[in-house]
Amino acid sequence: MMLFKPTLFTTLALYLLAITLTLTLIPTLVQAHTGLSNPCGRYQEAAGCPAPPPGQVVDVDINSPIGTNLRINQPLCKTSIPYPFSSRTIYKAGDTIQTAYSIGSAHGGGHCQWALSYDGEKTWVVIKTMIRTCLQVTPGTETNYRIPVLLPKDLPSGNVTFMWLWYNAIGDRELYSNCADIRVEGSDGGSVKGLAPLIANYGSGYPAFVNEFPNATDPDGSELFDTRPAVTIQVKGSGATVSGTSSGTAPVPTGSNQPSFGSRIASGSPLSLSIAFAASFYLFH
Repeated sequence: MMLFKPTLFTTLALYLLAITLTLTLIPTLVQAHTGLSNPCGRYQEAAGCPAPPPGQVVDVDINSPIGTNLRINQPLCKTSIPYPFSSRTIYKAGDTIQTAYSIGSAHGGGHCQWALSYDGEKTWVVIKTMIRTCLQVTPGTETNYRIPVLLPKDLPSGNVTFMWLWYNAIGDRELYSNCADIRVEGSDGGSVKGLAPLIANYGSGYPAFVNEFPNATDPDGSELFDTRPAVTIQVKGSGATVSGTSSGTAPVPTGSNQPSFGSRIASGSPLSLSIAFAASFYLFH
C-alpha cells in the first residue's frame, strides 16, 4: 500500500487553501460581536456613515473587542484621528441620542458606559452607566434595539468624542469600545462634571477585572464602578481651550492601533490556526 507523502508544493497549496478559508470566515467572526452603529462608530462602513478621513481606511473590525484581560489590541477609540468637522453629527445640549448597535452576538448583555471627551480623548466624563442590563436582547429584536443616552443640558459647545464601553456577561473576558465624533451646540464655555470610566479586562496595566456572570446570582464586578474617580472638564471659548482635573488616578489607556503579525499568531486568531495547520501538516507527514 502506497502512503501519500506531501511535497513542499502540496503543503503550500494546502496552506493557501487554509488562508483562503480563514479570510472567508473573518467577516462572519467579526460580525459575531457587537459595535456602535449610531452615532456612526469611527470609520464604520455603513449606510449614512461618512468615509474615513484621507489616509485612513474603513474599520472592518468595528464589532471586535479592543482587548482582553491578557492584552491590549487597540486604544479606546481604535484610532486617534477623528472625523473632520464637516463629517460630524450635530447634537444640542440636552438632546437624547438614540444609540444603536450592530449586534452579531450580545454575549448575554453586560455592563455599559457612555462618556464624552473634549480634549482629544485625554480626559473622559461618563454620562450614563448600565449595570448588567445593557445589550440584553431577545432573538429577532437586535436590529431595533436602542439605548437612549441623554446629553446633559449644560454641556459646553465643542467638538466632542462620544465613547461607548461594554463588558460582556458571557464569553471571553473582553473590553469593547467604539467612538463617534460629534459636535455639541451648547453654552459658550463651562464645565462637565462626572466620573471617569472604569477600564477593566484590558491588559495587565489595568488590573481591574470583570468576571463572567451568566447567572443572576453570579458576582459581576459591579462594585468596581463605585471606585471611579470624579472628573471635571473645563471648557472655555466654545471648546477652544480645554482642561481636565480628576480626584483620583484615571490613566488614559494606550496601545498599538494594530497588533503585530507575531502577536496575531500568538493570540490564537484564525490566521494562526491556518499557519499552525499548514506547518504541522508539513512537519509531521
